[in-house]
Amino acid sequence: MIEQGLAFYVIIVMIVLMFLIASNMIPLYGFFRKRWKGLLTGCLLQPFIVAAFCFLVSLSVYYYQKFEFKSQRKAAMVSLRKTDAKGIIHMWYLKPDEECFYECIDKGAQSLFQTYDKVKLFDVVPLDSFRVCVDDKIVVRFDLEHQKATAAEHGEPLEVSNVNWDEVRSFFQNHP
Repeated sequence: MIEQGLAFYVIIVMIVLMFLIASNMIPLYGFFRKRWKGLLTGCLLQPFIVAAFCFLVSLSVYYYQKFEFKSQRKAAMVSLRKTDAKGIIHMWYLKPDEECFYECIDKGAQSLFQTYDKVKLFDVVPLDSFRVCVDDKIVVRFDLEHQKATAAEHGEPLEVSNVNWDEVRSFFQNHP
């Protein structure tokens, strides 16, 4: 599995902590401007300003992740789909840069944050001139001549949703 990197989240937490520390200047600024009345006003405003900043940061992170998921889906040369008995949809997006974006979508989830509860990145390993392997359990076979793709997970067939044949051809031309 590819390292997804937690540096982005660490940086976001550090920015929020720095703003939290810097927000202590709000009451001090009020004290220097209007003395005790300004200090009281600054102490009352500080939690609202911090909450608004944290809300904006959370909203920004949510939309950034949504944009990142969309760009991962668009970059796919092959899309695989599987629906299990519980109605959970498993999607694999194989990209030409030897990465596979996996997402598990639960349509019965009640919360907004439960819809994308499982997102992972895997390696795509070319086996030969017409097959690739994902996470040692999914094998995708390509027939470039007839433009047909088949996929199987431990011998169980998967639905091939979308194939970009130009990307597939260039992928296999770059990998002997």
